[in-house]
Amino acid sequence: MPYELDRDIDLTPQTTAKYYVSSAHRRIQRHKSRWTVTIDKEVECFIDSQTKSWIDATASWGIIQEGNNLLVLGLNSQNEELKIAKFIAKNNDGVWHGYPADFNRKIQDRPAMSILQSWRTHGHIEKHHITKIRQGKECNL
Repeated sequence: MPYELDRDIDLTPQTTAKYYVSSAHRRIQRHKSRWTVTIDKEVECFIDSQTKSWIDATASWGIIQEGNNLLVLGLNSQNEELKIAKFIAKNNDGVWHGYPADFNRKIQDRPAMSILQSWRTHGHIEKHHITKIRQGKECNL
């Protein structure tokens, strides 16, 4: 589906949430991560985060598994690969936006233990990944 940048997307019937594809995370900017996957993959990742209930008190978290590996979703400002997405509500109007999360460098980009446990239960990550992600350490997802 052809999505446009900087516009709210109504994602019904897949989810009741709306999504905003931000151009701020589609170009190189100092101190911001950027998506390298297509907009369609970004939106697919968000929908999965909602439908699979990978949601904690403040965010929704996404990954895309292809075969036995997690897909690289984007790059941080140091051009390091990022495989986890973080989605947050823009405000109280039910519209979300997201970015590739840099759990190594930013504590706020580390998913809650409940999300990591769910990913482990469903075979997306291993137990040792959970420890490294929570501690912000390098790990081979």
